[in-house]
Amino acid sequence: MSEAFVLQTLSITKRFKGLVAVDRFDIAVRENTIHSLIGPNGAGKTTVFNVITGIYRPEEGQVLFQGQVLNGLKPHDILARGIARTFQNPRLFRNMTCLENVMAGQHAHGRSGLFSSVFRLPRQRWEERRICEIAEECLARVGLERFRHELARNIPYGAQKLLELARALAARPKVLLLDEPTCGLNESEKAQMMEFIGKLPKQGLTVLLVEHNMHVVMGLSDLITVMNYGKKIAQGTPEEIYNNPVVIEAYLGRSEGYAVAS
Repeated sequence: MSEAFVLQTLSITKRFKGLVAVDRFDIAVRENTIHSLIGPNGAGKTTVFNVITGIYRPEEGQVLFQGQVLNGLKPHDILARGIARTFQNPRLFRNMTCLENVMAGQHAHGRSGLFSSVFRLPRQRWEERRICEIAEECLARVGLERFRHELARNIPYGAQKLLELARALAARPKVLLLDEPTCGLNESEKAQMMEFIGKLPKQGLTVLLVEHNMHVVMGLSDLITVMNYGKKIAQGTPEEIYNNPVVIEAYLGRSEGYAVAS
């Protein structure tokens, strides 16, 4: 494997009771880039995310992260190695504050054992303070410091999407998987989210993005992989994908009249 590829899937296949959701799918994501995974509804994109993050185990193929095989690892182990994700619909602890939600995102890096926690030893107290500091930094990074003490259920939907992103960043990932980050956002919120995501590679993060909004995809991506019916059907730069007749047919069922959706 080239060291430039921080994340790869090699011919992964995932079936559900005979239905092939992902069919010998390959993707290779270069370090410090934004790589988008697109396709029509039901193409298998989120299933690929679930295989990469250990929620599903593939029947065939391998997932490689920095050259190491991830197959068989549990989601929390994969998170600890450096792959974090968000979901299309934010999965927050709704009755916890925003600060507490982001603090929870750091559990994979906790070092204090049960004994230290029960007896509140100095190491555990120091670690708790540090976790709180990092959570504050992550909230400020996404512009949500004003909501730090608000319950997650009480903040606007756009802020909830940013909160989940802050929680993922708190895990200090090397690769960030974003599932529909602009879904449900208004135009101002979309622009804010695009601006934030666009800066991540310069901050040392690699992004694998699933997104239906083609304006977002074309505006952010270094490379795009296209899926349909579980298979990889195309890959290229935004310009190459925009003009690819196979991609046009997959989206519209015909080879002409393609327009970028807003």
